[in-house]
Amino acid sequence: MTELFKELLSYRLYKNSQGRLVRRLTMIAIVVLFASGAYKFTTLPLDNIPVLGDASVLWMIAGLLTLFGWWIGFRAINYPPFADFLISVEAEMVKVSWPSYAELYSSTLVVIVMFLILSALIFAFDLVWFFIFHKIGIIA
Repeated sequence: MTELFKELLSYRLYKNSQGRLVRRLTMIAIVVLFASGAYKFTTLPLDNIPVLGDASVLWMIAGLLTLFGWWIGFRAINYPPFADFLISVEAEMVKVSWPSYAELYSSTLVVIVMFLILSALIFAFDLVWFFIFHKIGIIA
């Protein structure tokens, strides 16, 4: 636990030239998550708490929460086990063979058609079982 606490207070970079895209996107996601939570905090009805009822205090707390989120994001992407994971994710994403537009279009069309066929079959089975259960008297 103390190792993690030391890592949170550190400001060093860990392999900052590797996995740049995934690490930046992870950092942005963490900051956006904290910032949206901080914004939501400013919209809470805190009028009955005298210190927090002032809008400037709420926005100051929201700013501090966002700044804290930035620091947590910065430390997360430089925490060696997590950074190594993000670096390996980016390395694997480079190896992925992405489909062309024509392949993507035809695959999407197959999925939509199969979805419609299966939903029609399930609807038909539902009607048949409803009719059977209605005739037996299970459903009124």
